Amino acid sequence: MHRRIVTRLAIGLLAIVPVALSGCSAGGSGGESGPNTLQTIEKRGTLRVAVLPDFPPTSVKKPSGKIVGYAPDIAKELAKALGVKLKMVPVNGDERLSVMKSKRADVNISAYTATNERAKKVAFTIPYKSQGAGVLFRKDDPITSVKDLAGKKVAVARGSTNDTIITDDFPKAKPVRFDSIAHVLQALKSNKVDAAMETYYVTHQNAKKNSALKALDVPPIKPDLISMGVLPDQQQWLNYLDNFIRNLISQGDAQKLHKKWFDEDLSPLVKNYG
Repeated sequence: MHRRIVTRLAIGLLAIVPVALSGCSAGGSGGESGPNTLQTIEKRGTLRVAVLPDFPPTSVKKPSGKIVGYAPDIAKELAKALGVKLKMVPVNGDERLSVMKSKRADVNISAYTATNERAKKVAFTIPYKSQGAGVLFRKDDPITSVKDLAGKKVAVARGSTNDTIITDDFPKAKPVRFDSIAHVLQALKSNKVDAAMETYYVTHQNAKKNSALKALDVPPIKPDLISMGVLPDQQQWLNYLDNFIRNLISQGDAQKLHKKWFDEDLSPLVKNYG
């Protein structure tokens, strides 16, 4: 009788051990299914960051091939914190998710607005920047208010937040989508569209540089928080990035970089996360 009880207990323990070990394994990887992203980056010795190549001063590719700007500087700080080399991967707004799914990039620092719709497929960090939209038009075809966008052909970068804004908030406008911000601006200059919707900073900077253009004199349209983006199953990597951004803000580095590239202070909305 005693021997039978002991045997049953031993069989029960053997059934429990694999389950327990499985639980320990999942916890050890920070909740990630598959290889731990943070450990993979450290082992590889290179951090691959997706950035926009045509979005100054956030990020822009120079004729030399070098990518510079606010986002690349943040990427450099991230690589430094990790103790690895940095590789920047140019993407357009429509490629940001696919470049991570295809394992060509570890993280997006590509002016990624953390919308609810995107959050269904992307895990977003706490924000490192805030921005809203603006409207740019030619002086020979003036626009006096956002209501004037009704019936107008408005250029936007495909898959961008501005694409969503013009589609959802200005249903009477006629969005014309392009693959890059450079093409958006060129379409306006060459009379292919009536206006362009880009970030508030981009519209106002282009108006200053080009006497034939003017930015609509209204507050930023639908200000949003800009975050880094990773794949949803990379929880430990996401936790690390949150901690990195929090330190970047609290130690004043985010403010210094923002002032350097935008000549304005970091938004109080973002500073509250530090």
